[in-house]
Amino acid sequence: MGRDTLHPNVAICLGMLFLAVSVNGQATEESGTIAFSVPVGVRQLFLDDVGIAKMENVRRVLHEPARYENNPVLVPDTEWEDRCQVYGTAYYDEQAGLFKMWYLTLPKDRGLKPLNMGDYERAPHTTLAAYAESKDGIHWVKPKLGIFPYDGNKENNLLGMGKYNCEGISVLHEPQDPDPERRWKAVYWDHGTGGWEVRNGGPYAIDGPLDGLYVSFSADGIHWNPYEGNPVLKRYCDTNQNVVFDPKLKKYVIFSRLGFGRKIARTESEDFLHWTEPELVVECDERDGPGTQFYGAGVDLYEGLYIAMLWMYREGGDGKIDTQIAVSRDGFHWTRVADRAVWLKLGEDDSWEGGMVRSVERIINRGDLLYVYYCGVHGAHTGPNRQKVERKYPTCIGLVTLRRDGFVSLRADEQEGIFLTDTFQLPEGKLHLNADAQKGSIVVSLCDAEGNALCGPSKPIQADVLDGKVRWEKAIPKDLRGKNVRLKFTMQNADLYSYWFE
Repeated sequence: MGRDTLHPNVAICLGMLFLAVSVNGQATEESGTIAFSVPVGVRQLFLDDVGIAKMENVRRVLHEPARYENNPVLVPDTEWEDRCQVYGTAYYDEQAGLFKMWYLTLPKDRGLKPLNMGDYERAPHTTLAAYAESKDGIHWVKPKLGIFPYDGNKENNLLGMGKYNCEGISVLHEPQDPDPERRWKAVYWDHGTGGWEVRNGGPYAIDGPLDGLYVSFSADGIHWNPYEGNPVLKRYCDTNQNVVFDPKLKKYVIFSRLGFGRKIARTESEDFLHWTEPELVVECDERDGPGTQFYGAGVDLYEGLYIAMLWMYREGGDGKIDTQIAVSRDGFHWTRVADRAVWLKLGEDDSWEGGMVRSVERIINRGDLLYVYYCGVHGAHTGPNRQKVERKYPTCIGLVTLRRDGFVSLRADEQEGIFLTDTFQLPEGKLHLNADAQKGSIVVSLCDAEGNALCGPSKPIQADVLDGKVRWEKAIPKDLRGKNVRLKFTMQNADLYSYWFE
């Protein structure tokens, strides 16, 4: 699944704190002691140090995703598509059996000819929201939706989201919502609500009192009804937005710039309508290099972890954008993964993705693989030292895949290694591993809080398994359930990606 990059054992933390409430894989502070929770069915990953007590001859490995060999998968091929880009959402709809994508585009050069919307005009360079769908995630169809009158013609795949300039679409599907008209939810930034004007020979949007973050609802994900009280936040959010529902908090959470510039901020809501004052949660520092900024990020919840795919914009350097990874257990305190190594690298300089690669926010789990879509751009971003950049290729959307749980593994080489977990209460269910031990082995022992063996060692795992059941010579005694235990993994020539009880 792509090349591996080796890194130090200890991740770099940005203010990592422990919470006072026990959550998935989360350290908790109780009476001055640290507890570690491993809920049934939740996979324990190794992107940060939570749950790791000791590693000997074991190190973290960051795994880069594999590019689909025939990228890009979505290209601009209509008169209303100068580009196809995500600031958007890719999603697999289990009910429909379809991959779905909400993306942004711009009309091809219209000069000063505006889009006539009947009772008002949109600027010639207006940002448009579009929709595509696919059965396999590779071959995409742009259906004729009959919604948006592009030069009077509704035979297109354009959506009616955003009255003036819709940017940063984030779509959330909640099929169990009791209100069928709200089962699809979206947030986006609409701006230029003051109209547009010609200045210095070109069209410019005019800021208006209704610029800000908007929410909208839909019964089908295609026909959208904006909330009458929009904008819900009068904040400047000119890249992508990311909205998730956090089941621990029972709240919706948005990550975006939210008026903080090229940094990541957070707001939350119980009803999707009333949002808290945004709070800055992560920004670049001197270790990222002079002038480095977060141009944006794709953020999603995966196995109870917030995973942010950070768009690293080196304004003070080459002006290019690649992607790193950060992780959080609460959405406020973030760990930069693998010593800030690049996770999604640029393509070749003279390629459609040689200047910028920016991920979409959803991590799509399809069996053995994770699908992540991204936007590729030829040429660096414009900046103080790059007033004009020539682009040989249009902006397109590509696909990368990754082994399930495969962001980071714990690796032991020829010399035998030991990984010991923190103490946790042993849950019900059998122990499962996601591991590659086809050239070596992994053996597990169940230990008490002092590290003394209670059960095991297990029969060795000596294969590449995405769901390998740990088999014991003797069954785990029932009276150990709910007791404080540790797991000890003895490894050789093997990678451990995750473990869980089920």
